Amino acid sequence: MRQTAELRQRQKQTFNARFSTAVRVLQLSSSELTDEIRDVLDSNPLLEEVDRIVSDDSDEAWLNGELSTNGLRGADLDSDEMLEFAANRMENISIRDHLAQQVLATGLSELDRAIADAIIDSIDERGYLTESIQDIAEYLPCVIDPQQVEAVLKIVQQFDPPGIAAKNLQECLSIQLDTIKTPASVRHNAKTILNHHLELLSEMRLEQISAEMQCDLRTVRTAVNLIQSLNPSPASSFGSAALAVIPDVIARKKGERWSVYLNSTFLPKLRISENYRSMIDDRIKTEERKYLQSNLTSAQTFMDSLSRRNETVLRVATTIVMHQIPFLENGDQAMKPLTLQQVAESLNLHESTVSRACSGKYIMTPRGTFELKHFFSIRIKNDIGEDESAMSIKHKILQIVESENRQAPLSDQQIAQRMWDSGIQIARRTIAKYRGEMRVPSCKVRRSIATNQLSNLE
Repeated sequence: MRQTAELRQRQKQTFNARFSTAVRVLQLSSSELTDEIRDVLDSNPLLEEVDRIVSDDSDEAWLNGELSTNGLRGADLDSDEMLEFAANRMENISIRDHLAQQVLATGLSELDRAIADAIIDSIDERGYLTESIQDIAEYLPCVIDPQQVEAVLKIVQQFDPPGIAAKNLQECLSIQLDTIKTPASVRHNAKTILNHHLELLSEMRLEQISAEMQCDLRTVRTAVNLIQSLNPSPASSFGSAALAVIPDVIARKKGERWSVYLNSTFLPKLRISENYRSMIDDRIKTEERKYLQSNLTSAQTFMDSLSRRNETVLRVATTIVMHQIPFLENGDQAMKPLTLQQVAESLNLHESTVSRACSGKYIMTPRGTFELKHFFSIRIKNDIGEDESAMSIKHKILQIVESENRQAPLSDQQIAQRMWDSGIQIARRTIAKYRGEMRVPSCKVRRSIATNQLSNLE
């Protein structure tokens, strides 16, 4: 009975180790995976790098059990593409690396470090948090209370640069205000404007802010000047993810067919060292054999995780591409609605697995290089029961704004009415939200800009 219990315990520990490694490897970006592979090569003598020139000459390496870190047949970039992406590799430290270094210096517990890493993975190139607290809690491999995620988020928000990991612009600027050495009264007024008069501030209606705050205009201007000195994109001084990205997958159209390949250009290839493997026999000491066997198990687990990672990424990317062919061929206006749940159901995967497979992963297409998450968009019904994606809606809003009379720009309600007239049922507040995300000014600001331009011409 005791032997059975011990066997089950060992099996559980082995499964947990394999699962943990697989989850961690799956969510790594290409650059992070390259670093991880280098670390494993340095620490595990049972793994060795395959000479790429030798191993790529024929299929013999595959028949002999060597494994590309792609885990599947990949596609190398051609010479021009390789030069382009090699030139774009990050010269300076990335925002994620910068934050990860600060995590190591905080003395957090192992669990809190895992939560902090998940938070950092959810930060976009501007420095904003892109996932909800609940989603981050669900993505982690163990049961986590969202309140604990919130507590760790507060710690990360104290990192450099100020304003990092904020959920929105208001929180980003508010965090920065707390770090500035300026009179408390000025900071208080600036926070009041951010918290209660942000819309008026976006339209620079300072006199109305002054009236609502019951203070003089000079006080308001001082607070606004402080707000304008803040950085709305705290990660902007770091390497741009869009410029430094190494695509994990490549989508190409040949004739009428689209094909999706793994990019094997930059990742090392691994294999088990035959020299060390042959040493695991009865002729060496028990301690040495245990050491080599342990490293062999770790090496096999790591290579299996690499294979699973790239198989999952390729399956997810292929499903996305097949769904978004209209976008790839015709642009933003043709983007189709797509959710993580749809992809998960079509591939019989958990939604969190699809999310990890997309996070930080990029695809190179004839239309440009995009993060896989770029292709997901919510559904909005039109009057004939078809689904429109948020991106296609934004494209249509932009078309309406670009074609409007500059001297009499349309309000959000008027834009919504035009959308309704074209068969898309959308609320005014949704128009305002999408307009803000596209950084299109309000109608009053657009009118003011047009008036100033006209007066300058005169």
